[in-house]
Amino acid sequence: MKSLRYIILFTVFGLNISCEKEVNVDLPNHVVKLSINCNLIGGEVPEAIVSHSIHSVSSRDNFNALPDAEVILFENGIPVDTLLHYDNISDEYWYSFDVGVFKGDYIVQSGKSYKVQANYKNYETAYGETTCPSNFIEISDIDVSGLKIDSTEYYSGEGFDYYRTGKVTFKLTGPLNNELHYFLSVVDENREIDAFELTSQDPLIAIDGNNISEDGTLYPSENLYISGSNGNLNTILTIDINPEGAWGGFEEDLTDGIELILEAQSDEYYQFMKKVEEYKNSQDNPFTEMVFLPNNIKGGYGFVSSGAIQRKVSL
Repeated sequence: MKSLRYIILFTVFGLNISCEKEVNVDLPNHVVKLSINCNLIGGEVPEAIVSHSIHSVSSRDNFNALPDAEVILFENGIPVDTLLHYDNISDEYWYSFDVGVFKGDYIVQSGKSYKVQANYKNYETAYGETTCPSNFIEISDIDVSGLKIDSTEYYSGEGFDYYRTGKVTFKLTGPLNNELHYFLSVVDENREIDAFELTSQDPLIAIDGNNISEDGTLYPSENLYISGSNGNLNTILTIDINPEGAWGGFEEDLTDGIELILEAQSDEYYQFMKKVEEYKNSQDNPFTEMVFLPNNIKGGYGFVSSGAIQRKVSL
């Protein structure tokens, strides 16, 4: 009798787990809205990518370009520039080849408030607002006297490839802002140098794990991250360019300058880009959690923010 009860129990259990139940879900209608993505940089002209939203269950996977959209830049509430659309015919805008980019000619000013507004046909007007930060850290005392030209023989033995190697030193001074994130990169003007080591003993410079080699040397693959704080930088940094040969390739022009670039990003933009990276990593992976991108656009979707860049070139 007990065996019969177990048989009945397992039969009922098996029938239950094998049943399929259909559930109807009413998804809300998608209202198409404009999207704006723009990061204004003090001292540079404005650029914005403008398109429109797509329903999350749409079979489409690309966005339409809106070359006829009206994109206006306001400074402290006053319109100062109308951005014009450029399509994908220029390599300068390779990163937005699907929808092109809107670009103006007004120079963005640090410390001022901006609004980027987009209008298109019968769409709701969309806009985002931001205040451009000031970068008070100063790059000075650049010394490139430690650079020299080295060479590697062709595999064929019929010539040489040339590149620069050696040490560059410079000073960083000024107050850090705990609401900003800083990124220091080193290139030459032709973007041919991309292998370098950087050393610093300053405790205010916080380095993420990707910038540290096995022996503890700072080895940024692209840039050195400096977190914001309330301290003051007063430190000398030493860069060792191509310390083990021309990993990044050889140089066609050995006379162009070494360019030091210090970018200050708002915390808002920094957190947004972290989410964008999470979103990219989650694509085509059914086991990751859904990533929701931040949105600060009124009447639409996307993100408007601002930053500051300081560039110093030394021959």
